[in-house]
Amino acid sequence: MSSSPLPLPPLTPEEAAHLPLGELSRRLAAELSAAAAICRECEVLAGDLAKDGMTAASMTRLQALDELTQRLAGLSCVLERISEHANGEWSLQLEPLLKGLGLSDLVGRLTTAESEPAWEREAGEPDLW
Repeated sequence: MSSSPLPLPPLTPEEAAHLPLGELSRRLAAELSAAAAICRECEVLAGDLAKDGMTAASMTRLQALDELTQRLAGLSCVLERISEHANGEWSLQLEPLLKGLGLSDLVGRLTTAESEPAWEREAGEPDLW
C-alpha cells in the first residue's frame, strides 16, 4: 500500500541548494497529504478486519489511527497555506534539513534536482514490519 504525491517539476542545482520556503512547504504538504491517504486506506482495512468482534482496546487503537490521519491532513493544509503566503525571498538550505533522512525517495521528491546534491545521499528504504 503506497501513495505518492504528484510528481513535481525538477529543480536546478542552484534551486536545490536554497529552496524557497514556499516551495519547500508545498512539497512537504504533498508528502503529508500522501501519508494521510495511506492512513485512510489503513483505517478502511482495519475497520474491515475488526468487524467481527472488536475489543475496546482495538477500538482505541483504531481511533488513534483516525486521529493520526486527521493530524497529517491538517498539517498538510497548514504547509500548503504557508506555501501560498511565504515571502518569495525566504529560502532554506536543504542540505542540513535532509541529510541523513532514511528514505531516499522522499529526499528525491523534496529536491527533484536534475543531479545528485553536493552532499552524499544515503540510500534508505522504509522500515516494514
